[in-house]
Amino acid sequence: MRYVIPIVALFCALAAPRVMTQGTEVNSALELGKNRFERNCGICHGVDAKGGGAFAVLLKVTPPDLTVLTKNNNGSFPFAEVYNAIDGRNTPLAHGREGMPIWGDRYKQVVEDGSETLVRGRILELIIYLDSLQTIYP
Repeated sequence: MRYVIPIVALFCALAAPRVMTQGTEVNSALELGKNRFERNCGICHGVDAKGGGAFAVLLKVTPPDLTVLTKNNNGSFPFAEVYNAIDGRNTPLAHGREGMPIWGDRYKQVVEDGSETLVRGRILELIIYLDSLQTIYP
C-alpha cells in the first residue's frame, strides 16, 4: 500500500508531459497544415480556402470552396475523398493528369525514395487544417 502513492505520482508525472505533448502535436499539425495549405493550395483555392486564389481566374475549372466540404457531405467531413484528391489517386481535373498532381510528388502516396510516412504526414496536416475550416450549417 505504501508503494501505491509513489507509483501513482510517478505515473502522473510521466503522463502529464505526454498529454501536453499530444496537444502541442495537434496544434503543430494544424499550424503546419495551415502553412502548407497557404504555400501549396492557396494560390488556387485562396488562403481562406473559398476558391478565390490568385490563379483561380486562369483555370478552366473554378476551384471549389473547401470550407463547405462537410456541409456538402451531409455533415461528415469526407476524409477519404480529400485524402485521395491530395495524394493523386482521385485527382481533380484542375490538379493535372492522374497520378501527377500539379504539385509533383510532394503529396504523391508512393514516392521513389521510400518516404511514404513523410508524405502521409504532409497530407494529414493538410486534412487537419481543412477540417478546422469547415463551416457548420444547421
